[in-house]
Amino acid sequence: MALFLKGMSLLKQLEINWFVPGPVPVDDEILKAMVHQPCYHRSSDMHSLLEGINQNLQWLFKTKNSVFISTSSASAVMEASLRNLVGNRALCVINGSFGQLWQKMARSNGIQAASVYFELGKEADPEKIAKELQSRHYDVVTVVHTESSTGVQNPLEAIAAVVRLYPDTLLVVDAVSSFLTTPIDVDVLGIDVCITASQKGLALPPGLAIFSVSERALRRAARIENRGYYLDFLRFRDYYKLSETPNTPSVNLLYALAVRLEGLRRSGVGAEIRRCEEMAETCREWAKQRFALFPDERFAASALTVIKNVKSVSIPELNQFLRPRGFQIADGYAELKSQTFRIGHMGAVTKEKLTTLLDAIDSFLKEKKLL
Repeated sequence: MALFLKGMSLLKQLEINWFVPGPVPVDDEILKAMVHQPCYHRSSDMHSLLEGINQNLQWLFKTKNSVFISTSSASAVMEASLRNLVGNRALCVINGSFGQLWQKMARSNGIQAASVYFELGKEADPEKIAKELQSRHYDVVTVVHTESSTGVQNPLEAIAAVVRLYPDTLLVVDAVSSFLTTPIDVDVLGIDVCITASQKGLALPPGLAIFSVSERALRRAARIENRGYYLDFLRFRDYYKLSETPNTPSVNLLYALAVRLEGLRRSGVGAEIRRCEEMAETCREWAKQRFALFPDERFAASALTVIKNVKSVSIPELNQFLRPRGFQIADGYAELKSQTFRIGHMGAVTKEKLTTLLDAIDSFLKEKKLL
């Protein structure tokens, strides 16, 4: 406990700016919203709170579909989507670790899961997906919009257009890292389940998974046996109609979500997305001059920049240099751990702070005679 308190004291003293893929920095206004007594989750107070949140989430997702809230990670809802929607087989689009995660989850639940693989750092090709869909029936196609292990933003609009040609195949999208960093229109694209989480573009503390579910997805769920209990989509639907959640939610995170949504209503989603895009452009230009981009730049994400570690920099050593200066970045993910490093630009970070971070990395490189 003493070590924990010492660590927390140091974090407060340094006010670390976490330029990582998530959790991301949170505005003080949001944190203050959480410092209230939690209301009873079956009270009229909760009903009023959720009525406002639900309406704002439909606006944010650009959908008439129900948008549910789960006190869990987004990974839990990914698995629930497979349990609720797949009767026979799923097709997983894979060009990184989180695309691979879909397939692992499916198979661990006894679900047949084929895949369409693409090279790491390259975008998913809609034509290759189309060929696989022509070969046999799939209940679901799973797609990761922004693959945060590689920094690739997949061409969701083109992929969705392919899946729409198959009316009995549902489109399930992991938008965890893409949400509020690039435009997503759930209804225009025909997304059946769109999943995000609180700790990325929404710039809230971790703990909430938020997901829209289409009516045809709910009809499919009604035909699936053994879809589970805690994350049964039909239970979510029934409680949603009451402006409640099926189980005790993280009430204080809902307070924070309500404040964040009202703020987005005032400032507009476009401004939020442009801010991420501008920071991404700044980071990419710096990376090209100092290192090299890992993803094909045509499909580089706005949420984070994944950089080839062509100078063989020790990222732990770099972070030791950055922390006293108030910054931390992330190393590569999974098989790319030693080959890349990642700089996130989501949440309550600014272009000015990003520039200061990049200047600090330059100082480290000069100290190591690498610049």
